[in-house]
Amino acid sequence: MNDAFAPTLAPTRWRHRCAAALLAVAIGMTAWPVHATTASEAEPPADSETTPAPALPAPPDPPRPAVPDLSGLRTALAEFQCAELEVAVGTDQRVAISGLSAGDTDPDSLALLAQDYVTGQRAAVDVERASPALCEPLTLIGALRTSNAGLAAPLAIRLKGGTGTVLDGGQELVFDVTAPDFPAHLQVDYFTSDGDVVHLLPNPLEISGRVEAGAVRRLGERGAGGRFWSIGPPYGHELIVVIASPTPLFPSPRPEAEPASSYLPALKQALDGAAPTTVATARFLKTRAP
Repeated sequence: MNDAFAPTLAPTRWRHRCAAALLAVAIGMTAWPVHATTASEAEPPADSETTPAPALPAPPDPPRPAVPDLSGLRTALAEFQCAELEVAVGTDQRVAISGLSAGDTDPDSLALLAQDYVTGQRAAVDVERASPALCEPLTLIGALRTSNAGLAAPLAIRLKGGTGTVLDGGQELVFDVTAPDFPAHLQVDYFTSDGDVVHLLPNPLEISGRVEAGAVRRLGERGAGGRFWSIGPPYGHELIVVIASPTPLFPSPRPEAEPASSYLPALKQALDGAAPTTVATARFLKTRAP
């Protein structure tokens, strides 16, 4: 290369270098992808203060469904003399009627009755059938049961396990009778599923059924010096009836066991002449083979 051309070539090379640099910068500025930074990713200046977002209020609790008033329905169910019915509200807020009946208590009729007292709801009905023979003693003491329900301290039967108790064959029958709020003489009868009646009190070993007001009399306890009984066939639904009167219903004890068909007319005659304060109560129970 000839040195004579050096002064002319130098400025041209500088211009070429500058043009190439500017082109590289332009290309570089447009070649990098653009990344949109969100507000959460952007870092605030070091000297700035961040304000926390206000807390959202907690959502309100869902309204609880109103518990229906069942007092009217309970009163109506108590009118079924040949039945022992209970009513309750389940966890699903549905009204349920359960119990036992020895009469013509139709489940559909009970469900329709419930609609008269619980608007817009059809009750679930689960009622077991007992022997129709047990309806007669319940009808006979119907008015006395109503009077008893009105007492502040009513005559009561307490079975171990409560209403609907199931007793197996061979199991002992033990229960408590709580006297009403006056001194009384107790007549305790056990009506079997095959049409007999066993007089539990008075009995040959306990000829007096007298109790003080509000006293508790236990029956059937082995070793207490009185009668005790074991469950045996025939099995099915059976009935305990307790009558409390100011004086004994019968002038002399009845046979310890007799057909209900012979006893019920005599009982009706005794109740027709009983004091107005006489009251009664009853409890179903279920027996089954062991």
